[in-house]
Amino acid sequence: MLIALNYKMNGRKTFHLNQLETIKKLNKKGTNLVLCPSFVFLHLFKFKNKNIFLGAQDIAAVNNGKSTGQTSAQMLNEFGVKYVIVGHSERRKDGETDEQISQKVKNAIENNITPIICVGANADEDVSKTLKTQLKFALKHVKTGNNIVVAYEPVWAIGTGRTPTVKEINFAANLIKKQLEKSKINAQILYGGSVNDKNFNELKTANIDGFLLGGVSLETKKLVKIISGV
Repeated sequence: MLIALNYKMNGRKTFHLNQLETIKKLNKKGTNLVLCPSFVFLHLFKFKNKNIFLGAQDIAAVNNGKSTGQTSAQMLNEFGVKYVIVGHSERRKDGETDEQISQKVKNAIENNITPIICVGANADEDVSKTLKTQLKFALKHVKTGNNIVVAYEPVWAIGTGRTPTVKEINFAANLIKKQLEKSKINAQILYGGSVNDKNFNELKTANIDGFLLGGVSLETKKLVKIISGV
């Protein structure tokens, strides 16, 4: 089971340090955790646990140069980042294109960082068509043997308290797997979107390998309940 925590633009130094100490003590066998804080807090996340990894919330589509406000793969490497979220719906909403996402995936892989590629449709879009298009671009530079993770996050479920049924998640997961098989790529598949301590046990019965958690990442007690219940 892989559980990635996307803190988004939330949390302060004290919060992260306190929660990190709590998470370190869990050491749940068979569960790997990826903690993705804001760039300014990456230096705080130091741990020796073999099942906890540092992740970032985004990566630049270029390696260096005149890109004010961006963070390159090489910079992330200096902090020991092993995973990076790419193509989150909030980034897509701000204008990030499929081509930019494709380049970000490429930069991550070339620098030994595993991309967590987010895909998902809006409520008024065709799920199959949207996922196939997003994956087509995202997998453009991915080769057999590369390590990637694909996170299915229906846009309408993010931060709304609404979640798809297990059947709907399985439909999307199977579609993603077929697309990966065509490209001869192996990847872990996560689900993200309004996951909490109350619906977690039901959602984990879906045909997935883990979760990308958002809001609940900020509620330590509920997060511990989720991780401990895996």
